[in-house]
Amino acid sequence: MRNRVWCLVAGVWFGTAGCGGGGGAECALDADCPVGRYCAAGSCTFDCTFDTECSSGYRCDPARGRCVQGCRPTNGGVEACDALDNDCDGLTDEDFARLGTACQNGGCPAGAWVCSADGLAERCTGPLPAPDDPTCDGQDEDCDGATDEDAPPVSCPLQQGVCAGATSACAAGGYPACDYGPDYTQGTDATCDRQDNDCDGATDEDAMLLVAEADAQAADGVDNNCNGLVDEPGGVLVPIANHPGVWVDAYEATLFEHPDCTGARYGADADDYPAGFPAEGTATTALYACSLAGPIPSGHLSFYRAERACQAQGKRLCSGGEWATACSGDGGQLYPYGWNYAARVCNDGWAGLGAPLPAGSLPGCTAGNGVFDSSGNLSEWLDQPYDDPDYPDLRCTGGFGYTCELCNRGTSCRPCVQAEENDRQDAMKCLDCVMGVLDPDARECFPRALTKPYLGARCCYDGPPGGGGGAAGGG
Repeated sequence: MRNRVWCLVAGVWFGTAGCGGGGGAECALDADCPVGRYCAAGSCTFDCTFDTECSSGYRCDPARGRCVQGCRPTNGGVEACDALDNDCDGLTDEDFARLGTACQNGGCPAGAWVCSADGLAERCTGPLPAPDDPTCDGQDEDCDGATDEDAPPVSCPLQQGVCAGATSACAAGGYPACDYGPDYTQGTDATCDRQDNDCDGATDEDAMLLVAEADAQAADGVDNNCNGLVDEPGGVLVPIANHPGVWVDAYEATLFEHPDCTGARYGADADDYPAGFPAEGTATTALYACSLAGPIPSGHLSFYRAERACQAQGKRLCSGGEWATACSGDGGQLYPYGWNYAARVCNDGWAGLGAPLPAGSLPGCTAGNGVFDSSGNLSEWLDQPYDDPDYPDLRCTGGFGYTCELCNRGTSCRPCVQAEENDRQDAMKCLDCVMGVLDPDARECFPRALTKPYLGARCCYDGPPGGGGGAAGGG
Protein backbone atom coordinates (compact mmCIF):
# COMPACT_ATOMS: atom_id res chain seq x y z
CA MET A 1 0.00 0.00 0.00
CA ARG A 2 1.20 3.41 -0.77
CA ASN A 3 -0.40 5.21 2.30
CA ARG A 4 0.64 8.56 1.03
CA VAL A 5 -0.83 11.59 2.95
CA TRP A 6 -2.48 14.53 1.18
CA CYS A 7 -2.75 18.01 2.76
CA LEU A 8 -5.08 20.84 1.83
CA VAL A 9 -3.17 24.10 1.70
CA ALA A 10 -4.90 27.32 0.68
CA GLY A 11 -7.57 25.26 -1.02
CA VAL A 12 -5.08 22.99 -2.90
CA TRP A 13 -4.26 19.34 -2.05
CA PHE A 14 -0.59 18.38 -1.83
CA GLY A 15 0.89 14.92 -1.40
CA THR A 16 3.34 14.83 1.48
CA ALA A 17 4.66 12.66 4.23
CA GLY A 18 2.48 14.54 6.73
CA CYS A 19 0.62 17.78 7.29
CA GLY A 20 1.72 20.18 9.98
CA GLY A 21 1.43 23.85 10.90
CA GLY A 22 -1.73 24.13 12.80
CA GLY A 23 -2.47 20.46 13.67
CA GLY A 24 -5.74 18.65 13.37
CA ALA A 25 -6.89 16.00 10.88
CA GLU A 26 -7.51 16.98 7.32
CA CYS A 27 -10.32 14.40 6.83
CA ALA A 28 -12.91 12.60 8.80
CA LEU A 29 -14.62 10.75 5.93
CA ASP A 30 -13.53 9.41 2.50
CA ALA A 31 -15.66 12.14 1.02
CA ASP A 32 -13.30 14.69 2.55
CA CYS A 33 -10.53 13.39 0.25
CA PRO A 34 -9.97 14.00 -3.44
CA VAL A 35 -11.05 11.36 -6.02
CA GLY A 36 -8.79 8.37 -5.88
CA ARG A 37 -8.05 8.80 -2.18
CA TYR A 38 -9.64 7.54 0.98
CA CYS A 39 -9.45 8.78 4.61
CA ALA A 40 -7.31 6.77 6.95
CA ALA A 41 -6.50 7.91 10.48
CA GLY A 42 -7.44 11.49 9.60
CA SER A 43 -5.23 11.61 6.53
CA CYS A 44 -6.12 11.14 2.87
CA THR A 45 -4.13 8.22 1.34
CA PHE A 46 -4.39 5.60 -1.49
CA ASP A 47 -3.41 1.92 -2.19
CA CYS A 48 -3.52 1.58 -5.92
CA THR A 49 -4.08 3.15 -9.23
CA PHE A 50 -4.38 -0.05 -11.33
CA ASP A 51 -5.87 -3.49 -10.65
CA THR A 52 -2.47 -5.09 -11.15
CA GLU A 53 -1.25 -3.38 -8.01
CA CYS A 54 -3.69 -5.38 -5.95
CA SER A 55 -3.26 -8.88 -4.55
CA SER A 56 -4.93 -11.91 -6.09
CA GLY A 57 -8.65 -11.79 -5.57
CA TYR A 58 -8.67 -8.02 -5.26
CA ARG A 59 -9.30 -5.19 -7.69
CA CYS A 60 -8.57 -1.45 -7.51
CA ASP A 61 -11.52 0.91 -6.72
CA PRO A 62 -10.46 3.90 -8.86
CA ALA A 63 -12.73 6.36 -7.01
CA ARG A 64 -11.09 5.59 -3.71
CA GLY A 65 -7.61 4.37 -4.77
CA ARG A 66 -8.21 1.37 -2.61
CA CYS A 67 -7.88 -2.43 -3.25
CA VAL A 68 -11.23 -4.08 -2.65
CA GLN A 69 -12.21 -7.73 -2.85
CA GLY A 70 -13.74 -8.67 -6.20
CA CYS A 71 -13.16 -9.80 -9.88
CA ARG A 72 -10.75 -8.09 -12.17
CA PRO A 73 -11.76 -8.23 -15.85
CA THR A 74 -9.22 -9.91 -18.15
CA ASN A 75 -8.91 -10.30 -21.91
CA GLY A 76 -10.49 -6.88 -22.22
CA GLY A 77 -13.58 -8.16 -20.44
CA VAL A 78 -14.25 -10.63 -23.31
CA GLU A 79 -14.82 -14.21 -22.21
CA ALA A 80 -12.03 -16.57 -23.42
CA CYS A 81 -11.48 -20.33 -23.04
CA ASP A 82 -8.89 -20.06 -20.27
CA ALA A 83 -10.57 -21.19 -17.00
CA LEU A 84 -10.94 -17.48 -15.93
CA ASP A 85 -13.99 -15.25 -15.40
CA ASN A 86 -12.78 -12.74 -17.97
CA ASP A 87 -15.93 -10.60 -17.93
CA CYS A 88 -16.40 -10.83 -14.15
CA ASP A 89 -19.96 -12.09 -14.42
CA GLY A 90 -19.36 -14.88 -11.94
CA LEU A 91 -19.17 -17.54 -14.68
CA THR A 92 -16.07 -19.23 -16.14
CA ASP A 93 -15.72 -20.20 -19.83
CA GLU A 94 -19.51 -20.04 -20.17
CA ASP A 95 -19.27 -19.45 -23.92
CA PHE A 96 -17.63 -22.86 -24.45
CA ALA A 97 -20.36 -25.30 -23.52
CA ARG A 98 -18.66 -28.49 -24.87
CA LEU A 99 -15.71 -28.36 -22.46
CA GLY A 100 -15.19 -31.70 -20.66
CA THR A 101 -17.58 -33.65 -22.82
CA ALA A 102 -16.50 -36.64 -24.96
CA CYS A 103 -15.42 -36.17 -28.56
CA GLN A 104 -13.82 -38.02 -31.52
CA ASN A 105 -11.72 -36.99 -34.49
CA GLY A 106 -13.21 -38.94 -37.34
CA GLY A 107 -13.56 -42.56 -36.31
CA CYS A 108 -10.58 -42.43 -33.96
CA PRO A 109 -10.76 -43.32 -30.25
CA ALA A 110 -12.62 -40.86 -27.98
CA GLY A 111 -11.09 -37.91 -26.20
CA ALA A 112 -12.52 -34.81 -24.46
CA TRP A 113 -13.07 -31.21 -25.39
CA VAL A 114 -10.49 -28.87 -23.83
CA CYS A 115 -9.46 -25.27 -24.46
CA SER A 116 -7.22 -24.60 -27.41
CA ALA A 117 -3.82 -23.08 -26.75
CA ASP A 118 -4.90 -19.63 -27.95
CA GLY A 119 -8.04 -19.67 -25.79
CA LEU A 120 -10.29 -18.93 -28.74
CA ALA A 121 -11.95 -22.32 -29.13
CA GLU A 122 -12.19 -25.90 -27.90
CA ARG A 123 -10.11 -28.76 -29.26
CA CYS A 124 -10.63 -32.55 -29.04
CA THR A 125 -7.89 -34.50 -27.24
CA GLY A 126 -8.67 -37.70 -29.21
CA PRO A 127 -6.07 -38.86 -31.79
CA LEU A 128 -6.19 -37.45 -35.29
CA PRO A 129 -6.63 -39.85 -38.22
CA ALA A 130 -3.51 -40.51 -40.35
CA PRO A 131 -3.72 -40.20 -44.14
CA ASP A 132 -3.48 -44.01 -44.43
CA ASP A 133 -2.69 -47.12 -42.38
CA PRO A 134 0.72 -48.32 -43.65
CA THR A 135 2.18 -49.88 -40.49
CA CYS A 136 1.61 -53.57 -39.71
CA ASP A 137 0.93 -53.07 -35.99
CA GLY A 138 -2.71 -53.98 -35.44
CA GLN A 139 -3.67 -50.29 -35.08
CA ASP A 140 -6.26 -48.33 -37.07
CA GLU A 141 -4.09 -45.28 -37.76
CA ASP A 142 -6.48 -43.70 -40.27
CA CYS A 143 -9.52 -44.42 -38.08
CA ASP A 144 -11.60 -45.88 -40.88
CA GLY A 145 -12.62 -49.02 -39.03
CA ALA A 146 -10.06 -51.26 -40.79
CA THR A 147 -6.67 -52.30 -39.40
CA ASP A 148 -3.36 -52.26 -41.34
CA GLU A 149 -5.18 -52.22 -44.67
CA ASP A 150 -2.43 -50.14 -46.29
CA ALA A 151 0.51 -52.15 -44.89
CA PRO A 152 2.50 -53.44 -47.90
CA PRO A 153 3.52 -57.10 -48.24
CA VAL A 154 7.17 -57.89 -47.52
CA SER A 155 9.50 -60.12 -49.52
CA CYS A 156 10.12 -63.58 -48.09
CA PRO A 157 13.69 -64.64 -47.22
CA LEU A 158 13.89 -67.28 -49.98
CA GLN A 159 13.69 -65.82 -53.48
CA GLN A 160 15.19 -68.50 -55.75
CA GLY A 161 13.57 -71.37 -57.59
CA VAL A 162 9.90 -71.97 -56.83
CA CYS A 163 10.15 -69.32 -54.08
CA ALA A 164 10.85 -66.46 -56.51
CA GLY A 165 8.57 -63.52 -55.86
CA ALA A 166 7.14 -64.93 -52.62
CA THR A 167 5.76 -62.33 -50.21
CA SER A 168 4.05 -62.28 -46.83
CA ALA A 169 0.96 -60.10 -46.25
CA CYS A 170 0.24 -58.36 -42.96
CA ALA A 171 -2.27 -60.18 -40.77
CA ALA A 172 -3.35 -59.63 -37.15
CA GLY A 173 -0.72 -56.96 -36.60
CA GLY A 174 2.26 -58.94 -37.93
CA TYR A 175 3.72 -60.79 -40.89
CA PRO A 176 3.09 -64.57 -40.76
CA ALA A 177 5.59 -67.19 -41.88
CA CYS A 178 6.02 -67.33 -45.63
CA ASP A 179 3.96 -69.76 -47.66
CA TYR A 180 6.11 -70.72 -50.63
CA GLY A 181 3.47 -72.83 -52.30
CA PRO A 182 2.91 -76.54 -52.93
CA ASP A 183 6.13 -77.06 -54.92
CA TYR A 184 8.38 -75.94 -52.04
CA THR A 185 10.14 -78.66 -50.02
CA GLN A 186 12.19 -77.33 -47.12
CA GLY A 187 15.82 -78.43 -47.05
CA THR A 188 15.63 -81.01 -49.81
CA ASP A 189 15.18 -81.09 -53.57
CA ALA A 190 14.53 -84.76 -54.16
CA THR A 191 11.92 -84.49 -56.91
CA CYS A 192 13.28 -84.81 -60.41
CA ASP A 193 11.15 -82.03 -61.89
CA ARG A 194 13.75 -79.55 -63.19
CA GLN A 195 12.74 -77.13 -60.44
CA ASP A 196 14.64 -75.73 -57.49
CA ASN A 197 12.17 -77.00 -54.90
CA ASP A 198 14.17 -76.05 -51.79
CA CYS A 199 15.02 -72.62 -53.22
CA ASP A 200 18.78 -72.82 -52.65
CA GLY A 201 19.83 -72.04 -56.21
CA ALA A 202 20.47 -75.67 -57.26
CA THR A 203 18.05 -77.85 -59.17
CA ASP A 204 17.16 -81.44 -58.30
CA GLU A 205 20.42 -81.84 -56.35
CA ASP A 206 18.84 -84.38 -53.98
CA ALA A 207 17.01 -86.31 -56.69
CA MET A 208 17.58 -90.02 -57.13
CA LEU A 209 20.69 -89.63 -59.28
CA LEU A 210 22.25 -92.90 -58.14
CA VAL A 211 19.19 -95.04 -58.80
CA ALA A 212 19.05 -97.00 -62.03
CA GLU A 213 16.19 -96.47 -64.43
CA ALA A 214 14.72 -99.95 -64.44
CA ASP A 215 11.58 -101.80 -65.41
CA ALA A 216 9.00 -99.39 -66.89
CA GLN A 217 11.25 -96.39 -66.22
CA ALA A 218 13.88 -97.77 -68.58
CA ALA A 219 11.69 -97.08 -71.60
CA ASP A 220 9.28 -94.32 -70.58
CA GLY A 221 11.09 -91.42 -72.24
CA VAL A 222 11.57 -89.63 -68.89
CA ASP A 223 14.72 -88.75 -66.97
CA ASN A 224 13.53 -90.46 -63.79
CA ASN A 225 16.77 -90.24 -61.82
CA CYS A 226 17.67 -86.72 -62.91
CA ASN A 227 21.11 -87.45 -64.31
CA GLY A 228 20.43 -85.69 -67.60
CA LEU A 229 19.72 -88.85 -69.58
CA VAL A 230 16.48 -90.43 -70.72
CA ASP A 231 16.27 -94.22 -70.46
CA GLU A 232 20.05 -94.63 -70.15
CA PRO A 233 21.36 -98.15 -70.74
CA GLY A 234 22.83 -100.54 -68.25
CA GLY A 235 22.35 -99.14 -64.75
CA VAL A 236 23.44 -95.84 -63.23
CA LEU A 237 25.42 -93.21 -65.12
CA VAL A 238 26.54 -89.79 -63.93
CA PRO A 239 27.86 -86.84 -65.95
CA ILE A 240 31.60 -86.20 -66.04
CA ALA A 241 32.57 -82.68 -65.06
CA ASN A 242 34.22 -80.63 -67.80
CA HIS A 243 33.38 -83.28 -70.43
CA PRO A 244 30.09 -82.04 -71.93
CA GLY A 245 27.91 -84.79 -73.30
CA VAL A 246 29.84 -87.62 -71.62
CA TRP A 247 28.52 -89.81 -68.80
CA VAL A 248 30.34 -92.54 -66.88
CA ASP A 249 29.21 -95.62 -64.97
CA ALA A 250 28.75 -94.75 -61.31
CA TYR A 251 29.94 -98.24 -60.37
CA GLU A 252 32.42 -100.73 -61.79
CA ALA A 253 30.83 -102.96 -64.39
CA THR A 254 29.09 -106.23 -63.59
CA LEU A 255 28.48 -108.39 -66.68
CA PHE A 256 24.98 -109.82 -67.04
CA GLU A 257 23.29 -112.18 -69.45
CA HIS A 258 20.63 -109.63 -70.47
CA PRO A 259 20.85 -105.91 -71.27
CA ASP A 260 18.33 -105.05 -68.52
CA CYS A 261 20.86 -106.41 -65.99
CA THR A 262 19.00 -109.64 -65.34
CA GLY A 263 19.89 -113.28 -65.85
CA ALA A 264 23.24 -114.90 -65.15
CA ARG A 265 26.08 -112.81 -63.73
CA TYR A 266 29.72 -113.47 -64.54
CA GLY A 267 33.25 -112.88 -63.33
CA ALA A 268 32.63 -112.28 -59.62
CA ASP A 269 34.46 -115.36 -58.29
CA ALA A 270 36.08 -116.97 -61.31
CA ASP A 271 36.70 -116.75 -65.04
CA ASP A 272 33.29 -118.31 -65.69
CA TYR A 273 32.41 -116.51 -68.92
CA PRO A 274 30.73 -118.52 -71.68
CA ALA A 275 32.93 -120.03 -74.36
CA GLY A 276 31.27 -117.70 -76.83
CA PHE A 277 32.69 -114.74 -74.92
CA PRO A 278 36.46 -115.32 -75.23
CA ALA A 279 39.27 -113.16 -73.90
CA GLU A 280 40.24 -112.42 -77.51
CA GLY A 281 38.97 -113.23 -80.94
CA THR A 282 35.43 -113.31 -82.25
CA ALA A 283 32.60 -113.51 -79.72
CA THR A 284 29.39 -115.40 -80.46
CA THR A 285 27.74 -114.57 -77.16
CA ALA A 286 26.87 -111.08 -76.01
CA LEU A 287 27.20 -110.07 -72.37
CA TYR A 288 26.19 -106.67 -71.02
CA ALA A 289 28.07 -104.27 -68.72
CA CYS A 290 25.81 -102.95 -65.94
CA SER A 291 26.60 -100.19 -63.44
CA LEU A 292 24.84 -101.23 -60.25
CA ALA A 293 25.42 -100.80 -56.55
CA GLY A 294 25.58 -104.05 -54.60
CA PRO A 295 27.02 -106.80 -56.80
CA ILE A 296 30.68 -107.70 -56.72
CA PRO A 297 31.87 -106.28 -60.06
CA SER A 298 33.15 -108.61 -62.76
CA GLY A 299 36.86 -109.41 -62.84
CA HIS A 300 38.84 -111.66 -65.17
CA LEU A 301 38.13 -109.24 -68.00
CA SER A 302 40.46 -108.80 -70.91
CA PHE A 303 40.44 -105.52 -72.78
CA TYR A 304 38.37 -107.20 -75.53
CA ARG A 305 35.78 -108.57 -73.08
CA ALA A 306 35.45 -105.17 -71.39
CA GLU A 307 35.14 -103.36 -74.70
CA ARG A 308 32.50 -105.79 -76.04
CA ALA A 309 30.39 -105.63 -72.85
CA CYS A 310 30.35 -101.82 -72.91
CA GLN A 311 29.55 -101.72 -76.61
CA ALA A 312 26.70 -104.19 -76.15
CA GLN A 313 24.98 -101.53 -74.00
CA GLY A 314 25.67 -98.73 -76.49
CA LYS A 315 28.54 -97.48 -74.33
CA ARG A 316 32.32 -97.56 -74.68
CA LEU A 317 35.50 -97.75 -72.64
CA CYS A 318 36.60 -94.39 -71.21
CA SER A 319 39.64 -92.47 -72.33
CA GLY A 320 42.38 -91.78 -69.80
CA GLY A 321 41.35 -88.13 -69.48
CA GLU A 322 37.67 -88.97 -68.93
CA TRP A 323 38.51 -91.58 -66.35
CA ALA A 324 40.92 -89.27 -64.48
CA THR A 325 38.29 -86.53 -64.18
CA ALA A 326 35.63 -89.01 -63.06
CA CYS A 327 38.06 -90.36 -60.47
CA SER A 328 39.16 -87.02 -59.00
CA GLY A 329 36.08 -84.89 -59.55
CA ASP A 330 36.22 -81.39 -60.99
CA GLY A 331 38.60 -80.36 -58.18
CA GLY A 332 41.38 -82.41 -59.77
CA GLN A 333 42.57 -83.88 -56.45
CA LEU A 334 45.11 -86.69 -56.33
CA TYR A 335 42.80 -89.32 -54.87
CA PRO A 336 38.99 -89.52 -55.03
CA TYR A 337 38.74 -88.48 -51.38
CA GLY A 338 41.43 -85.77 -51.31
CA TRP A 339 45.04 -84.86 -51.87
CA ASN A 340 46.62 -87.28 -49.41
CA TYR A 341 46.46 -91.06 -49.39
CA ALA A 342 44.20 -92.54 -46.71
CA ALA A 343 44.27 -96.24 -45.98
CA ARG A 344 41.06 -98.27 -46.30
CA VAL A 345 38.90 -95.37 -47.54
CA CYS A 346 39.00 -97.28 -50.81
CA ASN A 347 39.61 -101.02 -51.21
CA ASP A 348 43.15 -100.46 -52.42
CA GLY A 349 45.87 -103.02 -52.98
CA TRP A 350 48.28 -101.61 -50.43
CA ALA A 351 46.10 -101.59 -47.31
CA GLY A 352 42.92 -103.25 -48.54
CA LEU A 353 41.27 -106.58 -47.80
CA GLY A 354 42.82 -108.55 -50.63
CA ALA A 355 39.42 -109.35 -52.12
CA PRO A 356 36.87 -107.43 -54.19
CA LEU A 357 34.00 -105.71 -52.39
CA PRO A 358 30.43 -105.09 -53.61
CA ALA A 359 30.22 -102.01 -55.80
CA GLY A 360 29.62 -98.83 -53.83
CA SER A 361 30.06 -100.47 -50.41
CA LEU A 362 32.72 -97.90 -49.39
CA PRO A 363 30.78 -94.59 -49.42
CA GLY A 364 33.92 -92.53 -48.79
CA CYS A 365 35.63 -93.78 -51.95
CA THR A 366 34.26 -91.02 -54.16
CA ALA A 367 35.03 -87.45 -55.14
CA GLY A 368 31.44 -86.52 -54.27
CA ASN A 369 30.40 -86.72 -57.92
CA GLY A 370 28.53 -90.01 -57.78
CA VAL A 371 31.46 -92.12 -59.08
CA PHE A 372 32.53 -94.88 -56.65
CA ASP A 373 35.53 -97.23 -56.36
CA SER A 374 37.61 -95.62 -59.10
CA SER A 375 40.63 -96.13 -56.85
CA GLY A 376 41.04 -99.73 -55.69
CA ASN A 377 38.62 -102.66 -55.87
CA LEU A 378 39.16 -103.52 -59.55
CA SER A 379 41.67 -102.08 -61.97
CA GLU A 380 39.58 -100.71 -64.84
CA TRP A 381 40.42 -101.13 -68.52
CA LEU A 382 40.68 -97.87 -70.48
CA ASP A 383 40.83 -97.02 -74.13
CA GLN A 384 44.29 -95.61 -73.42
CA PRO A 385 47.31 -96.94 -75.41
CA TYR A 386 50.71 -97.28 -73.82
CA ASP A 387 52.78 -94.40 -75.21
CA ASP A 388 55.70 -96.55 -76.39
CA PRO A 389 55.39 -97.54 -80.08
CA ASP A 390 57.34 -100.71 -79.35
CA TYR A 391 54.32 -102.01 -77.42
CA PRO A 392 51.29 -101.35 -79.66
CA ASP A 393 49.19 -104.09 -78.08
CA LEU A 394 49.23 -102.63 -74.56
CA ARG A 395 46.26 -100.81 -73.07
CA CYS A 396 46.32 -99.06 -69.71
CA THR A 397 44.10 -99.40 -66.69
CA GLY A 398 43.10 -96.95 -63.98
CA GLY A 399 42.76 -97.18 -60.24
CA PHE A 400 44.87 -100.25 -59.39
CA GLY A 401 43.15 -103.25 -57.80
CA TYR A 402 42.27 -104.79 -54.47
CA THR A 403 45.53 -106.76 -54.47
CA CYS A 404 48.90 -105.12 -54.79
CA GLU A 405 50.64 -106.61 -57.79
CA LEU A 406 53.25 -104.57 -59.62
CA CYS A 407 53.58 -105.40 -63.28
CA ASN A 408 56.14 -104.60 -65.93
CA ARG A 409 53.98 -103.87 -68.98
CA GLY A 410 51.70 -106.67 -67.87
CA THR A 411 54.06 -109.42 -68.87
CA SER A 412 55.92 -109.81 -65.60
CA CYS A 413 54.04 -109.21 -62.34
CA ARG A 414 55.01 -109.70 -58.70
CA PRO A 415 53.33 -109.09 -55.35
CA CYS A 416 54.17 -105.91 -53.49
CA VAL A 417 56.46 -106.22 -50.51
CA GLN A 418 55.08 -104.26 -47.56
CA ALA A 419 58.53 -103.59 -46.15
CA GLU A 420 59.81 -102.08 -49.40
CA GLU A 421 59.35 -98.29 -49.56
CA ASN A 422 59.81 -98.36 -53.33
CA ASP A 423 56.89 -100.78 -53.63
CA ARG A 424 54.75 -98.47 -51.51
CA GLN A 425 55.62 -95.46 -53.67
CA ASP A 426 54.87 -97.37 -56.87
CA ALA A 427 51.55 -98.58 -55.46
CA MET A 428 50.54 -95.03 -54.47
CA LYS A 429 51.23 -93.85 -58.01
CA CYS A 430 48.95 -96.55 -59.39
CA LEU A 431 46.18 -95.79 -56.93
CA ASP A 432 45.90 -92.09 -57.73
CA CYS A 433 43.66 -90.45 -60.32
CA VAL A 434 46.24 -88.71 -62.51
CA MET A 435 47.03 -91.64 -64.81
CA GLY A 436 50.79 -91.31 -64.55
CA VAL A 437 50.91 -87.75 -65.84
CA LEU A 438 53.81 -86.98 -63.52
CA ASP A 439 55.43 -90.39 -63.97
CA PRO A 440 54.37 -92.35 -67.10
CA ASP A 441 56.05 -95.50 -65.79
CA ALA A 442 53.59 -95.50 -62.90
CA ARG A 443 50.75 -96.49 -65.20
CA GLU A 444 49.65 -100.09 -65.20
CA CYS A 445 49.29 -101.27 -68.80
CA PHE A 446 48.64 -104.82 -70.03
CA PRO A 447 48.32 -106.85 -73.24
CA ARG A 448 44.74 -106.63 -74.44
CA ALA A 449 44.08 -110.37 -74.19
CA LEU A 450 45.35 -110.66 -70.61
CA THR A 451 42.86 -111.65 -67.90
CA LYS A 452 43.42 -111.36 -64.17
CA PRO A 453 40.99 -111.55 -61.25
CA TYR A 454 41.46 -107.84 -60.51
CA LEU A 455 41.04 -106.59 -64.10
CA GLY A 456 37.58 -105.07 -64.54
CA ALA A 457 35.87 -102.26 -66.43
CA ARG A 458 33.88 -99.05 -66.22
CA CYS A 459 32.04 -97.70 -69.27
CA CYS A 460 31.54 -94.21 -70.63
CA TYR A 461 28.51 -93.09 -72.60
CA ASP A 462 28.07 -90.37 -75.19
CA GLY A 463 24.75 -88.75 -74.41
CA PRO A 464 22.90 -85.78 -75.90
CA PRO A 465 25.24 -83.13 -77.35
CA GLY A 466 25.97 -80.46 -74.79
CA GLY A 467 24.61 -82.59 -71.96
CA GLY A 468 26.52 -83.78 -68.94
CA GLY A 469 29.61 -81.95 -67.83
CA GLY A 470 28.04 -80.88 -64.54
CA ALA A 471 28.80 -81.99 -61.04
CA ALA A 472 26.59 -84.92 -60.20
CA GLY A 473 24.47 -84.62 -57.11
CA GLY A 474 22.79 -87.07 -54.84
CA GLY A 475 25.96 -89.01 -53.95
